[in-house]
Amino acid sequence: MAIGESQIRALIRLLSDEDERIVKTISGKLIDLGPCAIPLLQEAEIEQPEMAERITRILEEIRGRRLENELRELVAQPEDRIDLEAGAFLIARYAYPTLDVCAYTRQLDEMAREVRDRIGPRASGEETVKTLNRYLFVEQGFRGNTRNYYEVENSYLNRVLDRRTGIPISLSAVYLFVGRRLGLPVHGIGMPGHFLVKYESDRYKVFVDCFNGGALLTERNCARFLAEAGYGFDERYLQKSPPRAVLIRMLKNLLVIYSKLDDPLKKARLSRFAEILECGPAFPFTPSPTTDPSPSG
Repeated sequence: MAIGESQIRALIRLLSDEDERIVKTISGKLIDLGPCAIPLLQEAEIEQPEMAERITRILEEIRGRRLENELRELVAQPEDRIDLEAGAFLIARYAYPTLDVCAYTRQLDEMAREVRDRIGPRASGEETVKTLNRYLFVEQGFRGNTRNYYEVENSYLNRVLDRRTGIPISLSAVYLFVGRRLGLPVHGIGMPGHFLVKYESDRYKVFVDCFNGGALLTERNCARFLAEAGYGFDERYLQKSPPRAVLIRMLKNLLVIYSKLDDPLKKARLSRFAEILECGPAFPFTPSPTTDPSPSG
């Protein structure tokens, strides 16, 4: 039976009770009501600041459960059909509940259209990569955040698009999403310690370092980086990272950051997101960023 607005308000008022058992029971009832309780909870959060902490936890649980269900649906697809872009925006919606995803997809659409206008019909792979790089890293000003690498906004796709700055994996995501709209043969490369994009056609193969202004790298350059970083070289490190592995890496980077920020609420929820992804079918090897105590891009 549907519950009315007055009944929801009555439940919210009971959150002020001093008995923790009552508060826990009422919180559970409000969480079970789900999204229909959110507007009134948000209203109470502003009007009754003494209950703000309790209400915040309830709102987080309602939103978190809804996103968990969406994530399960997303990764129930075969690996090659998992929508990486939808997954990246789902992660962003956890931190930004009112995020207008359509506005950002339109922005990516427009970016791809502008690049398409610059690429001639007979452009080679090399010319195409250079055109896309010039557009993203010179005209649009996307850059690696070397000044504040551990800033949490570097890891959320919407904020990377807003601020034109991020870490290797988030900047690579922008490159991939624009490139795929253009039909380019691009995919992510989850090396340990760094994330790259690879353009790979029959006639032209190159690695793109989006964190460093779109620098073009050969396999030898990548092997040198891995050796100097202490990882050694293994061909698996340069294999294509499937969408599930990329999303897990995004989440684990955020988990490291929220651990540093001592935010157990966000850490617990994002851990559940990662568990949902990790419980799916086996996927090809991708080095885990958790081998490094800091975000690995």
